[in-house]
Amino acid sequence: MTTITNPATEFKSSPTAFLNVLRIFACLMVLTVHSGEFFYIGPVGDIIRTHHVWVNNYGSLMRACVPLFVMISGYLLLPIKEAPEVFYKKRFTRLLVPFLFWSAMYAIVPYFKGEFTSAQMWQGLYIIPINFNGPAGHLWFVYMFIGIYLFIPIISPWVQTASQNFKLFFLGIWMVTLFVPYIRTVFPEVWGEAFWNRFSGLHYFSGYIGYLILGHYIRGYVKLSKGATATIGLLLIITGYFITRQVFAHQMPIAKTIPELELSWAFPTINVAFVATGFFLLFSLIKIKSPGLEKFLAGVSGLTYGMYLAHILILVVLFGPINNWLHNDSKLVIPILAVSCFIVTYLLIKILSYLPGSKYIVG
Repeated sequence: MTTITNPATEFKSSPTAFLNVLRIFACLMVLTVHSGEFFYIGPVGDIIRTHHVWVNNYGSLMRACVPLFVMISGYLLLPIKEAPEVFYKKRFTRLLVPFLFWSAMYAIVPYFKGEFTSAQMWQGLYIIPINFNGPAGHLWFVYMFIGIYLFIPIISPWVQTASQNFKLFFLGIWMVTLFVPYIRTVFPEVWGEAFWNRFSGLHYFSGYIGYLILGHYIRGYVKLSKGATATIGLLLIITGYFITRQVFAHQMPIAKTIPELELSWAFPTINVAFVATGFFLLFSLIKIKSPGLEKFLAGVSGLTYGMYLAHILILVVLFGPINNWLHNDSKLVIPILAVSCFIVTYLLIKILSYLPGSKYIVG
């Protein structure tokens, strides 16, 4: 018996649905990175060297988290389709108000827990326009994203009119800048830098803007077969992970500071860019065949910004009990802590999302 399927009833997944899965995964990656920090960063910023193997195993793979968020923005937003003022109003309403709320929480909650004095709480509040306060170090990401969003309408006309080769030209120069952290270990000042000039000759091609253009470039020009996408993606991840892990292992016995130790963990490095690009390509192969699943994933993805903002408050509470339960075994604590924090933070933000005006809290 032949079954006839009505094409009108077939579910067609959104072509960008895979980005929801990628955004959720990137959020979990962030939590894994931060879960590992308990095992290598000491109370005064010193280096703990006793758990470095599993810190390295997990952390070196997960450092692609921040680049993935920027690449997703480039994939979705460039070139913008509305007037700059409309873009700014829409994006900054969602970005800034929840950021200010949670920034304040990272000053107020420690005060009520007895960890901050009244003076420290007020200092944590009034410093927000300048920078994050002590417990909110992860919010550096939002300051960076504010800069990215400010720049998107400026670079958008160039993205719209530039040829593929011109965009490749930009990405080629940007790739050169990804080697700068390693070059600086031999030559601390490069391409015109000096104490009176901190902006090198390639400064304006460097940093996170390259990930933004890379995300746009993948959407517009990378058209590979499934086999080629999977192969290239895996090779990039393996290569980037190997470099990242080996350099971290090399630095562990000799590094005197956390920045020295995290040399290969810097987000704008060639190895982290390899891993981020590899993950992006692999996740682009995901096809969601269930409307219910796609809706659920879109819902979780829509809460990841709020989860990012809030998760440190949850992470520091969960660490002690989970670490004691698992006897300080970093290979178990790091992933279980990350997943537990993800679930609890998701539930918290989900509950908050039902409140009136919740968009000003969860984004």
